[in-house]
Amino acid sequence: MTIKKKISLGFVVIGTILLVSSAISIYEFVRMRNTVSNLINDNIAAINTTRTLIEVSDEYNYNLLEGLGDESALLYTRDKNDNRFSDYLNELKGKFTTPQERQYADSVLFAYTTYIIIMNDAPKVWQGDYAGRRNWYFNKLHPVYMRLRGYLQKLTLTSQEALAENSLTMTDSFYRSIMPGVVAVMVGLVLVVLFNYFINLYFVNPLQRISGGIADFLNRKKSYNIIVDTDDELHLLNENVKELVEMNKKLTKAAK
Repeated sequence: MTIKKKISLGFVVIGTILLVSSAISIYEFVRMRNTVSNLINDNIAAINTTRTLIEVSDEYNYNLLEGLGDESALLYTRDKNDNRFSDYLNELKGKFTTPQERQYADSVLFAYTTYIIIMNDAPKVWQGDYAGRRNWYFNKLHPVYMRLRGYLQKLTLTSQEALAENSLTMTDSFYRSIMPGVVAVMVGLVLVVLFNYFINLYFVNPLQRISGGIADFLNRKKSYNIIVDTDDELHLLNENVKELVEMNKKLTKAAK
């Protein structure tokens, strides 16, 4: 292999490694950023939707509670076509990123179903006196409502914890994504050092020895016995220098 090809191959190898490592680093960063960003967006959506569920359940409860002690107030009954809670909850299920969130969502659904079943008894209960209505609300409906609200609050807290964890994951993923680039730079530096070593070993040092051998022959009349054990132009140059030295010796002898 010629010297030109050797040097060119060395630069091609270094460039290829740096290019591939940089491409891997960019790909990994984009992939991790998209993945973790989607998780964080889902966590935020889950938190916001859970808060909306709390607002809807509070609305049901406060409207019913408002007429509890007012004999003249009309009984608040939930519209059967009001599917906000179930619609929000179904939408929320696609935003969960942890098993704990799914477990609390199942508990929320069970508590909400129980809450609606008990609340549907309100028209019958409202036909009685205030004491009966109060006893029904605080002993039957309110505990279920508080259980429902507690599950919603735990679901919100779980989503917040998942958001915090995913935010840390994004930070960690950033450092992981730049590692291929760091490795590429380190490998590139090692290759540059090795490439410099081999250029000195197989190119610069032989030239210096050939130059030194020629100088010794011209100045000190020492025999030229430099050996270049390669299969490139330097080996051919060394052999040609040997022939020239031998020709010079023969011409010098002939002249005497």
